[in-house]
This record gives sequence, structure tokens and C-alpha cells, in this order.
Amino acid sequence: MRSTRRPWSHFAILAFNLGVAGLLIIVGVGMLWAGQRLSTRQVVSIDRDENATPIEDANIAPSEEWNLTEGDLQAKNFLLTGSDNGGCVDPDSPYAGAFGDRTSFGERSDTIMIIRVNPLDNQAAFLSFPRDLWVKIAGSTRSNRINTAFERKNPNRLINTIYENFGIPIDHYVNIDFCAFKEIVDAVGGVSVPFAYETRDQKTGLYVPRAMCFQFSGDHALAYVRSRSGYSYFDPAKGSWVKDGTSDLGRISRQQDFIRRAMQRALDKGSSSPRVANELLNTGLRNVITDDELSALSMLQLAQAMRNINTAKIPSYTISSAGQMIGEEAVLIPKIQNDTMRQVLALFQGKASFGTPTAGDEGALAPNAVSVRAFTSRPSATPPTTVPTVAPEQDTLGIVPPDDPSCR
Repeated sequence: MRSTRRPWSHFAILAFNLGVAGLLIIVGVGMLWAGQRLSTRQVVSIDRDENATPIEDANIAPSEEWNLTEGDLQAKNFLLTGSDNGGCVDPDSPYAGAFGDRTSFGERSDTIMIIRVNPLDNQAAFLSFPRDLWVKIAGSTRSNRINTAFERKNPNRLINTIYENFGIPIDHYVNIDFCAFKEIVDAVGGVSVPFAYETRDQKTGLYVPRAMCFQFSGDHALAYVRSRSGYSYFDPAKGSWVKDGTSDLGRISRQQDFIRRAMQRALDKGSSSPRVANELLNTGLRNVITDDELSALSMLQLAQAMRNINTAKIPSYTISSAGQMIGEEAVLIPKIQNDTMRQVLALFQGKASFGTPTAGDEGALAPNAVSVRAFTSRPSATPPTTVPTVAPEQDTLGIVPPDDPSCR
């Protein structure tokens, strides 16, 4: 592996597309950017000599490695986790409250989300798991919060827990931590979010002074996506602050919205290219952990297949639940036996396809790679040739940004 150091901005853009932006459009960004640049280029006409012939030495056979093959177009599930850590916390930052005190319990999973992609249909969807979801923990006889199954460098217990409780197999794994998140947001020049009111969270340091299209920097963005019980807006009609009573469920809704906006920001900025992406993937990613089967080639192939995805149309879901006290623990009990959740689970299990809503040998691992082996003997998540088409719709919980396409 070459030791040539790449500019930090290149790494940050790549990590953003891998983790926060859904991992799927890394080269699609470059392809879209290239197309936009080509549409504004200066052009000249070429008049070829039809009688000219190349010399013998010029008649070479192209290498298969020069052309990106189509690759695997089967639908796949990517498990995306965001982990707590305090390694990049500035205690003097006004947003230090967003990190909390990590010294007593180390890293935990702040975000657990599955991104399902279907290259054949050019479709994707998000499914989030509240961290307080009370489930049976794989490999044990006990139940606990789902985020207790998380281990940053060994995702298999969490993968198995998701499979055993919800029947959803995982094909690939990506983990991104606080440091990567905030540096990534800064690398794309910030992410803009519309607000209808003055908004704050005194616990995390979040503050938006008025109704506006607000651009978040890295630290402030973390204060926003981690805001839960303290998230409030000022209601001028009432003359008082109103809190979001949905806590973690509202935070999940805002996180899903932020991911879409961040993906679009990366596309708008157009700061990557297939060449740079390929080189950076091969040198490893700092602060981002992936499974060992998520190769550079497979990423490039998937991104090529998904390059026309409409980020604004990606549907998002959350496992339905109901609050309950178990002993002294306030937890969320999964409620999946209803029409909407049955359709959602069928979609992520590969038993249904996307519709339009009315609304092996491990070998050497790359740096930060982990081995995911939980489902090598289980049936593929790929749907059969003919499957039902579903378009489940789910109410958005909590306070979320207003619809403002101009804020980007």
C-alpha cells in the first residue's frame, strides 16, 4: 500500500459519502459533477483522417481492470452505526454538551440505521432503530436495549440481534464516529437546514436565532443531530418555548432528514471523482470502519449503478414501538404486527420490492475493516424474480424541518 498522504478534504468528502451520506453515492457524486462540468466546457470540432492507421505497437489489448464491470446488482442492506467517543471533544466549545461525558462508559451507538439499496430499481430506503428498543440480545437469554448489542469493531452481535428480532439480514457494515462526522460536515462546507422558528437545545448548545435557512458547521451539526429531550422552539403565539416531547423518536426523524440534506450537499458541491475515490478507498479510512467484504471495486460498481438516485425521494422508516417501564427502565417495546410495519419489514427482508408512495476467505483486511460473517450460511436477502410491490407510509414523529427545497 502506498504511503502518499492525501489532502484531508479528500478523505473527509469520501468518508461523508460512505457514512453519513448513506455510503452509496460516493462515485455518483463524481460522475454527476463531471457531467455538470462537461455541459459548460469549451468545445472544438475534430476532423479525423479516415485513411490513417495505427502502428503495429499501438494495437494493444485492453486490460479488464480498465473498465468498471457492472458488478452485483442485487438489493443489499447496509448497517450504519454512529458511535459515541470523546477523542475530538473541545471542552471549550459551546457545543461540548452535544458530546456528553464519555469517560464513564466509553463508546455507544448513538445511531442504528439500515440503508437498503436496489441498484436495478435505482431505489433506496432508510430504517432506523431507536436506541432504547427493548429486544432479545443475540447470543444470550436476556433482553436489553438494542444499543447494548453494539460493539464498534465487532458488529456481529448487533447484526444477529437485528436478524433474530426483525428477520432483516445485513450484507455490509459501516461505523462513523463523532470526529469523522463533524470533520465531514465541515469538509462539504456545512449543511443547510430550514427552520420555521427560533430553535435551541440548552443541553447540546444548539441555537438557531430565528426562522431561516441555517447552515450548520461540524460541531453545531453534531449538537443538532444529537438533540433529543431538550429540543425546543419558540412559539410567538404562545410567547413561550415548546419542547419536542418525542425525545429519541424526534431525533431520529431529524437525523434522517439531515442525512438526505447532507447527501444533496455533497452532490451540489461535487468535490470528488472516481479516481480520487478509488485511491482513498484503497488506502483505508480514518475514523470510519467497514466490513472486509466492502471492497473498493464493489463500492465503485454500486455507486455507478445508483448514480441517478433522487436523494429527496428516499423514504425513511422507524421501527414502531410503545413506551413501557421494565423494572426501573423506561424502554420502547417493538410493535411490528401492523400493516405498515409488515410492509416495511417485507421490504428490508427482500420479500417485497420498492413501490412509489402516494405521498468466503477473509484474507488480509484493510485498515479499520471488520469481519462480518453472521449470514454466510443463510438465504440471500435478494428478492426472487417476482415479489409484491409495497409503498409503506409512516407518520413522521417529532419536530422536523419544514419543506423548503431552496434551502440546500
